[in-house]
Amino acid sequence: MKESDIIFPTIVRQFLKNGIRILSEDEEYTVQKFLEQAYVEQPCNEEVVYALIKFYNAKQAFEEAKEVGQAFLMMDGCNKSILGELSATYLAVNEMDTYFSLVKQHLEKEAQLNDFETNGMQEESNVIPFPKKIKPRRSITNFFEWGTSEQLEFLQQARFHDVEPYVESFALFLKDATTSPYVKSMVFELLQEKKVDKSFLVKKVGMEEQVNPSDTSLLGDGAFIKELIEKLVCRWEHSNPSLLEQLQAIVQQHLFLMYPFQFPITDTELWSEAYSKWLSQMYGEFWRDNPDINQQELIEAIKFIEKIEQAQQNYLL
Repeated sequence: MKESDIIFPTIVRQFLKNGIRILSEDEEYTVQKFLEQAYVEQPCNEEVVYALIKFYNAKQAFEEAKEVGQAFLMMDGCNKSILGELSATYLAVNEMDTYFSLVKQHLEKEAQLNDFETNGMQEESNVIPFPKKIKPRRSITNFFEWGTSEQLEFLQQARFHDVEPYVESFALFLKDATTSPYVKSMVFELLQEKKVDKSFLVKKVGMEEQVNPSDTSLLGDGAFIKELIEKLVCRWEHSNPSLLEQLQAIVQQHLFLMYPFQFPITDTELWSEAYSKWLSQMYGEFWRDNPDINQQELIEAIKFIEKIEQAQQNYLL
């Protein structure tokens, strides 16, 4: 569904093309006010909705992004670009199950529209129609060329199929260092779900390894990540709960981005210190190092965090 065309000013087009990093603080304010006003005037305009969700994602205003996206979908909006941008929103708040539900609803709407186009104009009669044929599964041949939203839709549909015909293509996708690390995580989770017992070469965010889905822990199930989150909660729950909320979200995002890989060092005290120092200093806050932490390891851990964060921004903006 699409309302009247809207002409974006140059600064908004620059944001959509190059991301929020090119904007000054004043320019960010200008872009936000323009998009929010345009949304008030045209809440069903697909270009405005997409741009506003993208802006909110860039500002990590994920609840606002979800609200705009859900409102659009509730008004029978069907748009793959918007669904694709919403995948970044739900990934950031660790609610991909909700996102997949939205994708499912989107697919059902498309099917209903197709049925209407095929049968809606036919005159009523006493003839009982034959059952509709089940649509054949989409070919995976061009999986590499699809956008992220199309790839995620395919993976959602593949959960209901035998994935054996897709394994070879998935293997090529996983070992290509240029493909989306987020989609790779989804592919690997699907192979786990289907209990595929085969070793795959996985390359992502500068790491590579032969990994067998059937021998790998489910995402978030490991003792390491649970212990790390517990340390962060213990450290910040009372002194700075808003910082804790951000730290938990960032750690979960990084974990998903790396999956099936893990952090290179298993010292949770080190990573609690590294994430806390990294985010605190991003806000310009004074930081006093813990003398019990090896400073060289701390430097390397922060470098690793920055590398993962950079990779994440490259795929979200």
